[in-house]
Amino acid sequence: MWLLRAGDTEWDEAERLRGDEELPMSRAGLAATTEAFERAAAMTFPRPGRIHHPLDPAASETARLAARTIGGRPKANDELADPALGVLAGLSLPELRDRFERRARQWEDDPSALVPPEGEPFPDARNRLIDAVAAILKRRPETVGVVLHELAAGFVRAALSGTVEGNPRRWMEGRPRVEVWVLPPDAAIRLRNARLEMAEPTT
Repeated sequence: MWLLRAGDTEWDEAERLRGDEELPMSRAGLAATTEAFERAAAMTFPRPGRIHHPLDPAASETARLAARTIGGRPKANDELADPALGVLAGLSLPELRDRFERRARQWEDDPSALVPPEGEPFPDARNRLIDAVAAILKRRPETVGVVLHELAAGFVRAALSGTVEGNPRRWMEGRPRVEVWVLPPDAAIRLRNARLEMAEPTT
């Protein structure tokens, strides 16, 4: 599975909370993504047949760019979107600290349990994303590409590594824009089991 990071938007560059907003890639985001995909095109891994991506402009453009440089056909899937942030969308970190002190601490320490006002609870978003990737892998494609923004990629990377716990942003620190995972045949089952284990109440 080719895990492809969606290109940055102007909100990403300004460290504004983006969520699932309809934003295009910035010029810098396009340049960095193009360079990363051109390097990845030299790798010897099998090319993806399909590149699944969220519907927002930055992710869609990322998928089209990946198709041109790496291969595969883009396929939109809204279940792969980052969590909707509600009233938090567009806030800078100083604005978040000023208006929502407790949620700002959550965002910086570990947003995995964050519930944005008028947005999507992050535990629900995590489960949605894991289920979406599991559904893609359940079809047993030989090679597939998945475009994700940072938070979504963090949730999925954690689940692929065998856990759904921990700060999704930390899971992405220092990670490249393109990763290739060699997954076991039962990867879809493992993803679903990891999610179900997280949902079970502790005794």
